[in-house]
Amino acid sequence: MFLTFGIILLRPEFLFLKPGAPSSVHLKYPNSTFRLESNTDVICNIKVLMPSKVVILNKDVHVLTQRQRNSQAYNLLSSQKNDAHQNLHESAIHWLSELQVFLLKSPVSFPLNGIPREILPHFRVTYDRSSFVYPPLIHVNPQLQPASDWVELPDIPPGELNFTVQFMPLSIGKFRLRCMLEQTAEYLKNMGIKDKDVEDIRGIFTDTNLYLLLATVVVSILHLFFDFLAFKNDIQFWKNTKNTAGISIRTIIWRCLSTTIIFLYLYDEKSSLLIVVPAGISMVIEFWKLCRMAKISFSLRGGVSVGNRSEKELETDKLDARFMRRLMYLIVPLCFTGAIYSLIYMPHRSWRSWVLQTAVNGVYAFGFLLMTPQLFINYQLKSVANLPWRALTYKAFNTFIDDFFAFIIKMPTAHRVACFRDDIIFVIYMYQRWLYPVDHTRVNEFGQQESKEEPREGPSLNTPKLKTS
Repeated sequence: MFLTFGIILLRPEFLFLKPGAPSSVHLKYPNSTFRLESNTDVICNIKVLMPSKVVILNKDVHVLTQRQRNSQAYNLLSSQKNDAHQNLHESAIHWLSELQVFLLKSPVSFPLNGIPREILPHFRVTYDRSSFVYPPLIHVNPQLQPASDWVELPDIPPGELNFTVQFMPLSIGKFRLRCMLEQTAEYLKNMGIKDKDVEDIRGIFTDTNLYLLLATVVVSILHLFFDFLAFKNDIQFWKNTKNTAGISIRTIIWRCLSTTIIFLYLYDEKSSLLIVVPAGISMVIEFWKLCRMAKISFSLRGGVSVGNRSEKELETDKLDARFMRRLMYLIVPLCFTGAIYSLIYMPHRSWRSWVLQTAVNGVYAFGFLLMTPQLFINYQLKSVANLPWRALTYKAFNTFIDDFFAFIIKMPTAHRVACFRDDIIFVIYMYQRWLYPVDHTRVNEFGQQESKEEPREGPSLNTPKLKTS
């Protein structure tokens, strides 16, 4: 069943707004014609007229439609679960609370055969006396609006629904960009990209300041570049090294566990792919590094084989175990207390969500402590020569870049705070590198050892003394 209501706007001052100065019209939906039914589709017909009564916009907008329902959090121990076990893959009725109407602010002259392709669908050319003219260009597409503008109806009584039409004047550049994003969004959806990921991409271009967007592009390129260098040097170090003395194996085990939990948590929170994909790659690399350090090898013929660790590596393991044992006395009670508190007082979407939330809170909160065994080993050995410093440096650059991304890309608050935690660890690493000069008699990160230069034979290069008469 379809219900319609119309809005006729005769507001010529909308066309004389300055860019960045939107104007809004707040309307109340006629409750007498509203019925909350699963098969109801409410269509709003919007007409915008010029002072000369010329219609410049006549568009039907679906303000009540079926969209994927939002996940609801609830107390796992409470008996009142309501619709907590609802199928999130089913659709629910959503109400469009705000409609954004974008207008081309300043008139622009186009050659008749040179109209940009992306704005052609919004063009209506008419002949006026001796020239061709076009009415003001208007762009309306509620499907490109943020998901926050769509409200699931069970959350709000029908009598309290509001409908706002917001007019936003744009320059020609921003208007063309929005039209191109509309076409790009359709292509991405046809390729199977999820609506949420499409919205994240759109939000980067439309909800971000232009200069901040340009800085984001430059920083993103640097981030990818340093990611490539960090992965390359990290893999090269672990591929070529045979002596892992001075490196904490328990820190590597912790990284395997933490990266796995973080990857699953980011995936469960439906974070941006810009965050999820690098987390998955880091998880795979950490497990490969653990196999290299534990001297575990795989082959199709021999199966799984485990090698023997050297005396220096076993000595490092003893220092590692001693410090980790003391650290666990602090970590385990805090993790257990936090899990119980979260279960009793915090809402969660499911038991799986609670397990992941508890685990990731432990990773983020105590990850700083569990990164300190390597610092303790460096202190006991008074050396940092066996650490992969090139990879650590590139990762540090990416950590500083992540601090910048933490305020731009959508991500959980705990993951945003963790970006600043890694900065502290790197600063301590740099202090230890300055405190303990590199011993050149030990092997470097590529398995090479520096040899002292032999004294050269031949004539002396010293300046001869002048004879005095």
